Amino acid sequence: MSPGGHLVTTAIACAGTAALTGSWSATAAVAAGGFLIDVDHAIDYVLFERNRRLTPDAFLRSYLEGRVQWAVLVLHSYELFVALGFIAWWTDSLWLTAYLWGATLHVALDLTFNGEVTPNSIVAFYSFTYRLAHRFDARRLLGRVQHEPAPAKFWAAFFSGGRLAQPPRPTAAPALARTWPPSEPSC
Repeated sequence: MSPGGHLVTTAIACAGTAALTGSWSATAAVAAGGFLIDVDHAIDYVLFERNRRLTPDAFLRSYLEGRVQWAVLVLHSYELFVALGFIAWWTDSLWLTAYLWGATLHVALDLTFNGEVTPNSIVAFYSFTYRLAHRFDARRLLGRVQHEPAPAKFWAAFFSGGRLAQPPRPTAAPALARTWPPSEPSC
């Protein structure tokens, strides 16, 4: 999902949390889980990609245009969610539970929308163990696909997200293509 999409859905979730709980700390935790969870993309960008173009535009385009080489993404993992869920249950922490609400919303939206831009299993991708087994190599994890250039304006890119480049369509049907309804055999 686009960062702008996460911002909008998180704002709605925060409004609902504030209205239902009246707790500003729970609302802040939903915001952290729903939107600020993406800080791990920035950590990967700086630490693992060793990218020194530290502008929001350069960072955003790197992701939207599919130039990512490493996908460590510690905060985007089922294993962390299970551990935090256990801690939240054990400590009866409203803040941690609210963080998990926001983070679960975030990952559910990622699973729904990011699956459209990878030929590989998007469900498996959100397992830290799976990413580790693939040595965090983004191309192996997400597939080698071409992305369209991001829109020129930052806010347009922020709200539109990444798009796959459309492969050229064949002009003639392949010789082995089946037609429907099947033709009757000729004698």
